[in-house]
Amino acid sequence: MRITVTIDQPTGDFQERLLALLAEYAADVEEDAHWTIPRAESYYRSLPARARRIVKEVVIRDGYVPADELRDDQNSSLRGHSAALKRAMQRGVMLGRWPEGMQPPIEPQGPGFGKVVGYRMPADLVQTFYTAIKNTEK
Repeated sequence: MRITVTIDQPTGDFQERLLALLAEYAADVEEDAHWTIPRAESYYRSLPARARRIVKEVVIRDGYVPADELRDDQNSSLRGHSAALKRAMQRGVMLGRWPEGMQPPIEPQGPGFGKVVGYRMPADLVQTFYTAIKNTEK
């Protein structure tokens, strides 16, 4: 049996009681932490234009885009782009669009500190985000 419950703006008391009930049955409760087309659309819409470009290019290139393809010239920086992607994830949690701890759909690739060498999306999300981008840009 699968039950999906969506509650918009629950009162504090109701929310506490519901969460307590769910905690009682936590072993049997599975959190929906999967990217769906509506979630992908919401994520994509919430991004600033430059971060949207990253997501779109990753999808077009089947899951990976080298950073050089995103730079306007050799010396331009992609600094701040990863922050926009991360903020969109945090904002989605705050707005109840997806659960906390959900895996980001796109990750910067690189040595850690220093220039980003590219951005990657898991292969199983590419089609979901392709459809979401297509729907969003209609």
